[in-house]
Amino acid sequence: MQTLQRNQLVWLTDDGWQQVLAGNWDAQAQSILRHWHTGQLPLVVCTQRVQNTAATVSLGLPAPNPWNRRKLALEVPCHALLRAGVFPTVAQVAMQCVQSGWQPLIDLLEDLHRTAAVYGSFGWQFLTGLDYVRPTSDLDISVPVPDHAAAATLTQALADLHLPLRLDGELVFPDGSAMAWREYGQWMRGAVDRVLVKSRSGVQLMDADMLAALDPGCMV
Repeated sequence: MQTLQRNQLVWLTDDGWQQVLAGNWDAQAQSILRHWHTGQLPLVVCTQRVQNTAATVSLGLPAPNPWNRRKLALEVPCHALLRAGVFPTVAQVAMQCVQSGWQPLIDLLEDLHRTAAVYGSFGWQFLTGLDYVRPTSDLDISVPVPDHAAAATLTQALADLHLPLRLDGELVFPDGSAMAWREYGQWMRGAVDRVLVKSRSGVQLMDADMLAALDPGCMV
């Protein structure tokens, strides 16, 4: 299996599920996990909780509204992973949302030649068919960017966009480092001097020099 990045989807083997279900879970957690196993639903790769090991992978399971949006943390051996995948695109999710009003975002991404994945409530509802979205739910998108120039252009365009719901999410650089696009915009404007950057290996605050290292060909 390819090298996994944070926020990537994975599916478990049946043996992997049996190992997970054998854990010391309470009744609600057992109910959630049994539903995920029966439906062969995906889990999401998280920031690694066990450092310096290639034998296991840290996964998350954000349950839907009927289970009080409970979040489960799992640690599974790499050999328990069946396959990997990605969250759906904005266009895919918009097709399932009646009068979503997302067309301006779809057009913007096409104009900038960017592909955005939808995670969060809208992404999980699309993947599972379960009840995640609430009236106050944000639209969380993850957008790969090749460099700071593309990140800056996209951030400004997203800030100028008008949608019927709040747009949130992350910019993802080629090495998998991700940061909130709104926070990146604050850094661009000089409102903050550091940005919180997440990856599978950890979380850290990066200053201008550290951010520049994500894009060696660009001076920031």
